[in-house]
Amino acid sequence: MAYITKIDNKEFKVDLKQEGKGFKVYLDGKLREVTVASDSGSRLTLIIDDKPFDVILEADDHIVVGGESYNVEIFDEQVEKFMKASTGKSEKRELAVKAAMPGLIIEVTVKQGDKVTEGQGLLIIEAMKMQNEMQTPRDGIVKTIKVKKGQTVNCGETLIIIE
Repeated sequence: MAYITKIDNKEFKVDLKQEGKGFKVYLDGKLREVTVASDSGSRLTLIIDDKPFDVILEADDHIVVGGESYNVEIFDEQVEKFMKASTGKSEKRELAVKAAMPGLIIEVTVKQGDKVTEGQGLLIIEAMKMQNEMQTPRDGIVKTIKVKKGQTVNCGETLIIIE
């Protein structure tokens, strides 16, 4: 699965492929072998190319790696392409906001019929031990909410429809 990851405003293409207990991670095309050595909630030890890294998940968009702090945003590559392609185009059509990765719906922050503006949060999804706020890429009205708090969703599943 391909993602666009922004770390302190630097953008990277990340492609993940699970292999047994580890992952093959392609960072801008360069292969990294990653294994989760320990996982205690918000603290992880990752082995990346045979070198250990302690990672602390401080907030939904903030991590500490080896004592260094980083702001992190993760986007599904296809969603990012769609958002960039739709900028400035007619917005009369419906927009399906889809799950970028499998996860758990923590909170739905809008109701059917709500007017939403570009960048407004729609829901919070927990995936890979991080909570991510899904935002609307454009102004519109919430036509349909297809999920509820506590629901598990799959990658690509439609969560909310904006018209």
